Amino acid sequence: MKTSIVRGAFLNPFELRNYSPLKDKFAITAISSKHPISDKIDLPLKRLSSPTDLPDFLFKYPILNRLFVDAQQLFGLEKVISGSDIVHVAETYFGYTHQAVMAKRRGLVRHVVSTVWEIIPHNNEGIRGRKAYKRLAYESVDLFLAVTEKAKDTLIKEGVNPDKIKVVNVGIDIHKFKPAKIKEESKNINILCVARLVPEKGITDLLAAFLEIRKKNSKVKLTFIGSGPLKRDLLGYKNIYVKSVPYQKINKEYRKANIFCLPSRETKTWAEQYGMCLLEAMACGLPVVTTDSGAIPEVCDDAALISHHSDVAELQTNLEELIYNKEHRQNLSHLARQRALAKYDSRKISQQIEKIYLEIACR
Repeated sequence: MKTSIVRGAFLNPFELRNYSPLKDKFAITAISSKHPISDKIDLPLKRLSSPTDLPDFLFKYPILNRLFVDAQQLFGLEKVISGSDIVHVAETYFGYTHQAVMAKRRGLVRHVVSTVWEIIPHNNEGIRGRKAYKRLAYESVDLFLAVTEKAKDTLIKEGVNPDKIKVVNVGIDIHKFKPAKIKEESKNINILCVARLVPEKGITDLLAAFLEIRKKNSKVKLTFIGSGPLKRDLLGYKNIYVKSVPYQKINKEYRKANIFCLPSRETKTWAEQYGMCLLEAMACGLPVVTTDSGAIPEVCDDAALISHHSDVAELQTNLEELIYNKEHRQNLSHLARQRALAKYDSRKISQQIEKIYLEIACR
């Protein structure tokens, strides 16, 4: 069964690990732009040129999206996916999703499946042509795989038939991301944040909370792993470290930490859709402090202490609760690992996807 997984510039190993176990069961080809997030995937890969491959320039995506409706176009995609039994795309408005939908309507491919992360109803509709892209996707996509219940509710609110939606989580490698066998006892508490260093991730909120905590506790440490425009704002503070770590080694950083924190904010047009770092932290048995941004409460449930987004005082309180309460840390650590095993094992997710592919192919 010829299967094309199209992710354009967003191709990455975090999501694609959920499909790697299927490569011996289906004729799978992943399709990306020339310069995706990462090509370190265990699947055959075809690269196509895309507007996203252009070098960065001022207002790059606002300009490209207005020229192309969505910049995630892939030149020559129709030829590559022609004859596919299943074309698996993402979202409802991406350029390559529209290309796959039109290929189906022309009879070039049999079925189209789309993974959906969006959790804000009618978001991304301000650009001319986007609503039309979405309407065609609602009509022509055979099945939507919502990564959360919140994403499913968003699709329903936008008019998608609930019978065309299944909730399928994105999983992680729970054997790579696992607790350290032995964690050395230390008076130091290491707080870890793995995130893009941008305002919407709540980076400055965590900085402010930590600086208050440090006034009373010189043993606590905070490590940021990531890059972004706020990096400069984090430099020069005692006990605060900013690192860049290859993804292949990131699991070791989780094992060194005592607490994980993702303090995401929320705006009218952005909220945390999932938070892969939360899954990785939970799988490593880290107690988690986070916020109620977007789908985070659904992803973490009772395996985390959750504060209201942008509330620095509440974030500080939750961090201090775990800093000074070893028993609470241990309880949350156990809950986190058990939740990761039960819900976010990529091998189990791939089995769900295999079943879905077979069901669709029989239609």
